[in-house]
Amino acid sequence: MKVEVFRVSGQGIKNQCYLIHNDHSGILIDPAWDYELISHFLTNNHIALTGVLLTHSHHDHTDLAETFAEYYGVPVYMSAIEIRQYDFKCPNLIAIQHLQEVMVGNFSVTALLTPGHTKGSVCYLIDGNCFTGDTIFIEGVGICDQNGINALYDSVQFIKQYLPQQTLIWPGHSFGEIPGQELGFLLHNNIYFLLNRRDAFTDFRMRKNKPDPFSFK
Repeated sequence: MKVEVFRVSGQGIKNQCYLIHNDHSGILIDPAWDYELISHFLTNNHIALTGVLLTHSHHDHTDLAETFAEYYGVPVYMSAIEIRQYDFKCPNLIAIQHLQEVMVGNFSVTALLTPGHTKGSVCYLIDGNCFTGDTIFIEGVGICDQNGINALYDSVQFIKQYLPQQTLIWPGHSFGEIPGQELGFLLHNNIYFLLNRRDAFTDFRMRKNKPDPFSFK
């Protein structure tokens, strides 16, 4: 399996969206901003798109979902909780549940419910690769509020316990580190993976002098 990283930008936000592909079959994760870049890659490499995976409903992760769903006639997956909580709509939309395994083309995809950034955020585990959206970055974790901080702490603990350390992590944004690092790297270098007490995690994530959350690299 190959992972293609598309670094795209729009509305002041820089995203990393992904195409996983093998044997000329592929899946897009959180496609946004630059349709021509992504569609030309599919065409030039003779890749048949078989589905779109959405980690959550924020516009910078769903911007092109409808376009790809309609043009390529493929299913779009999002957690049932996210769809319900935010009234998300998209053609060919399929709701998925925590730990549900689905076949999308040639790929077996496991949905991991990881709320905190949003109420229904999910990560997608595919052949030793985990696509984490805005739940987990290589350098930290996603934005959350007082209503989401406990869920975010639980999500980080779940990821630490559920995934092998060799799992490659592919987040929705970069703040300096390259995507595709092993989970083991985060366990030693991401401070939120080192904070094992809920109160310490909460106090640090909600501190007043946090870095600019939009200082993307």
